[in-house]
Amino acid sequence: MSNTKYTNFARRNKCNVFKVNNNRVSKHDSIGDANEKYFPHQTKSKRSTMHITVTDEEEEIQMLRRRYNDKITVSKGIETFTDFPLSKKTLAGLAEADFIRPTVIQRESLLPAIFGKDILAAAKTGSGKTLAFIIPILERLFLEKWTRMDGLGALIITPTRELAVQIYETMTQVGRHHDFTIGLLIGGQNLKYERNRLHNLNIIIGTPGRLLQHMDQNPLFDTTNLKILVLDEADRCLDMGFSATMDSIIENLPEVRQTVLFSATQTNSVRDLARVKLVNPVQIAPHEHEKIATPAKLQQSYVVVDLANKLTMLWSFLQTHPKQKVIVFFATSKQVKYFYQVFKKLRPTSLLLHLYGGMNQEKRNKIYADFCKKKTNVCLLATDVASRGLDFPKVNWVVQIDCPEDVAQYIHRAGRTARLNTSGENLLVLLPHEVDPMLDSLEKNKIPIKQIKIDERQLFSPLLKIQSLLAQSPELKESAKRAFVAYIKSIALMKNKEVFQLHNLNLDEFANSLGLSNTPRVRFVSRTLERKRKKILNTYDSESKIKITGIETKDSSDDEQDLDDFLRIKHIHNSSHSFASDDLQAFNVTTVSEGVKKIQKKRISKVKQVKKSLHMSKRIVFGEDGAPVNTNDEPSNKFYDLKAARFRLEQQDAEDKKRYRALKKAKRMIIKEKERKRHVDDSCDLADDFGSESEDGVSLDWLPDPDKVYGKRKQNGKNVDCKHASGSYDFKDTIKRMRVLQNAQTLSLNDTEQLAINLLK
Repeated sequence: MSNTKYTNFARRNKCNVFKVNNNRVSKHDSIGDANEKYFPHQTKSKRSTMHITVTDEEEEIQMLRRRYNDKITVSKGIETFTDFPLSKKTLAGLAEADFIRPTVIQRESLLPAIFGKDILAAAKTGSGKTLAFIIPILERLFLEKWTRMDGLGALIITPTRELAVQIYETMTQVGRHHDFTIGLLIGGQNLKYERNRLHNLNIIIGTPGRLLQHMDQNPLFDTTNLKILVLDEADRCLDMGFSATMDSIIENLPEVRQTVLFSATQTNSVRDLARVKLVNPVQIAPHEHEKIATPAKLQQSYVVVDLANKLTMLWSFLQTHPKQKVIVFFATSKQVKYFYQVFKKLRPTSLLLHLYGGMNQEKRNKIYADFCKKKTNVCLLATDVASRGLDFPKVNWVVQIDCPEDVAQYIHRAGRTARLNTSGENLLVLLPHEVDPMLDSLEKNKIPIKQIKIDERQLFSPLLKIQSLLAQSPELKESAKRAFVAYIKSIALMKNKEVFQLHNLNLDEFANSLGLSNTPRVRFVSRTLERKRKKILNTYDSESKIKITGIETKDSSDDEQDLDDFLRIKHIHNSSHSFASDDLQAFNVTTVSEGVKKIQKKRISKVKQVKKSLHMSKRIVFGEDGAPVNTNDEPSNKFYDLKAARFRLEQQDAEDKKRYRALKKAKRMIIKEKERKRHVDDSCDLADDFGSESEDGVSLDWLPDPDKVYGKRKQNGKNVDCKHASGSYDFKDTIKRMRVLQNAQTLSLNDTEQLAINLLK
């Protein structure tokens, strides 16, 4: 038994397991590879070419543990990753990914993290924080001899999907030689595909929403064996936006674990740190004592522009920087949509892309990949979803067209350029009332910034063309209205009221600058103004009450005077000035009361004003001699009685409605009578055509008088004159004529004319 060695059969038979069951997640063919079709720039990691026996792995693990027990400390002599006690597989992955020299944050945080201590780290943007927690995860699981059958060993939570994708790509590059399965869980992907493969993952990188969804719906999601929890951009993960979600996730995790927090602007809130249950954390802040809180090669400047000229300034900037890689940050997603649609129709010199939170995930991934591929001549219009942790390569300019919410947001936005000792420029656009408070806060946080002025000769205003585009496209006009309302609402909801002052914005000029002819209605602005008026009125009322009570208690006793001293102006004991003080108090009371009356008059509704201004008109009756006659039936009330007038109007309306109904009824009866007569006439015509002899339904008025035609004859024994005219009626002659007409149908035209002449003779 002493000669036998420990053999890890799970590690030995792992390749056979992958070959047998192709439906399971294989090594690095993880859930994230399902997203590979959405990321053309992502190269699929190849299978490891390193062949290390189980015995060699065991010896290496034992050697690493001995080095860890020696409590190695960081020294200035560490220049490359080979100086750290790392495994061969990790060193091979770092070398293949071109990671050779560690940064400052990596030198100070790698060893404490590998030793299993909780870490609270903060460093500048672009300083290599991602690699600082990826390496400890790989080394910790390697020492634990972690296999796929052990389940979930490390969980990395990020606030945005793009940042999760970026961490996943780095993890697959560095850990490609390890036998760990890596999964990417973000929203917008196939939930069923993720659910079936979740129990085979060793390392999960995801966003809070999708992780909590799997915890609630997937019984196979087991976190009991979790060793490491990493929060990247920890201050954003723990703020109010993700508060409830993060609390639910942390409750499902085991209490005994290692917790690592990284961010460029780290939180120091005791409440936040207690939520993630840090135990004696090691605080690492290598750039804390430096004079500048931003990267050294980042050139920072600001310009002062009116709100109405922002669009012109941005368009002119893009036109004068055609061969640059630019990111423009807006406050809201609706602004990004509108500016992208308008600028695209104006045909700028550079390629336009847009990125915001509510976008479809496939389109979002494609835009992110396209912007990373492009090196020059491209502009990305984005919200703050692209301001955290994303490593966009070779960005020349960052333009913050809308003022950031706070200094931390400014640092993250500006950190998209000048990464890893490269140069970059940041331009902050401020309104005139935002300059002083924003510059003061930047100076307090050790951020140097200088002012530059715009050359007005290089400004190109596209306002006329934008107005014509909005007139032609109703959809674009609606988009402009939504952008206007969204920006005003974002200003109103900001916490720092010294910087964001809604009452100093000229809304009409801003709407005109967006191409709108009329200013859209913003309902919540009127509500906030009404609340302010109420507050002012309440303060005036309270002040007037205090001063009035002060005057009334002026002649009170000495005991009451001590109690009410804070409610009134103090006495001046000089007798010569006593009357002056009384006059001053009376003047203050009158002025305050007059101010209250003025405000109350403004608050009186229009209906009350109408009621007060209406007076009953006098009815004057004149006699026969032209002199006015007094009437005793004059109303006692000189004001107009609105209730009586309203009652009379209602009665008159009822009578008018009855009269209108009667007129409509009579009109319908007339129309029905006309239709009935028309129907009778049509039936009579049909009866005549078919030879009807009924006298009731046929009118014979059109026939000639027979007495005039045939004369008088003898009827009923009476002598009647009968004049037989040449045209006398004879039935036999009629029959003959009918026969002649029938025979005439076969005659020629000349014969027919001759026959007609003969008949007329």
